[in-house]
Amino acid sequence: MKRFEFSLNKLMGYKQQVLDREKNNLAHLRRQQQQYIDEKRALEEKLRNSNKEFCLKSAQGMTIMQVNVFKGYHQSLSAQIKELEASIQTMETKVQRQLSVVIEATKEVSSLEKLEGKQLEEYNFKAAKAEEQFIAEYVTNSTYRN
Repeated sequence: MKRFEFSLNKLMGYKQQVLDREKNNLAHLRRQQQQYIDEKRALEEKLRNSNKEFCLKSAQGMTIMQVNVFKGYHQSLSAQIKELEASIQTMETKVQRQLSVVIEATKEVSSLEKLEGKQLEEYNFKAAKAEEQFIAEYVTNSTYRN
């Protein structure tokens, strides 16, 4: 009997490639989202440090010009943080969308793997039956010869 070969092997290979590509896209989106989160944290740390510095300098006495510089810097940092928050939210939406694509691709590959398992079981069953029949014929033929 010829060896087992899954009838939809090429399709399964293609679906696996699609799944791998979609997983890579998901990983890229998650890295990008994490990068935005890290940038936001860094800006928040800058803002906290600048606030501390402002409090120290204002206790010592500052000119109006220095206050305006701090105020402008804080507004700039706050605006950048808000932009990053929006980017993070957008990335979260993209990640969720891509995650659903990956889940669908995984389901397709999984269903093909289950089908392959069933075909392999059927193949093994037929092979066992053919072996049994061969043995039965061999025993029958050897009985007639003796």
